[in-house]
Amino acid sequence: MMTRLRTNPLLWLVPPSIAMAVGTTTTLMTILEYNLTSAISDTNITLSIGGIAIGIIGLVIGYYFQNKPSKTMHRLYAKFNKKDEGKKYRYLNRISSNTLLITKKLVRLENLIDKYIDDPPPKDWQIVRYSADRSRKKIEELEKKIVLDFTQIIDLVENSCLAGKLGANSLYYSWYLFDETLRINPECDKELLRELRKGIRGQIAELDDALCSLKEEEEEEEEEEKRI
Repeated sequence: MMTRLRTNPLLWLVPPSIAMAVGTTTTLMTILEYNLTSAISDTNITLSIGGIAIGIIGLVIGYYFQNKPSKTMHRLYAKFNKKDEGKKYRYLNRISSNTLLITKKLVRLENLIDKYIDDPPPKDWQIVRYSADRSRKKIEELEKKIVLDFTQIIDLVENSCLAGKLGANSLYYSWYLFDETLRINPECDKELLRELRKGIRGQIAELDDALCSLKEEEEEEEEEEKRI
């Protein structure tokens, strides 16, 4: 967040106030002494009026220059804030797209595994392994992109829970599930296959929750941009 750097707003009041005080004091003294020295009094009255005028002019000028930088800083702050918000929206959109891709690959893997849970496993389990291997490599790339993108806007994100949902450890679990698929022999261990399917379903739910949070963050961003 940008912090306004301003000097003490009371400082600009000092010179004009002194001028007005001197002018006012001189006027009062001149009135009291008028009967004694009329010529000097006329001169003092002129000087005192001038002092008061200078004080008033100083106050006006001081107020103008005190507020002009404030307005300028406000415009600059709004400009940079709008730039940051636009950057945040672009990154959020890309993170959402990549998270959705991971979710779709997990759903596909779950559908493939479902065929092997109850019925005798087909003889083409190697197709599942091949699909899992390709997806695992792609997911590793997507996870790196998500983590890198999120670090660019982490200070701008309102929902603090997103850091955990999109953290490296949470995303890594998706990669682990595909890697685990490559190690399983469904003919030998049905229970392990069921545990794998359970893990996949749990991860899909976690990513769906992250997508909902991302959507809420994007909607809040759109509302903020409209207000700006």
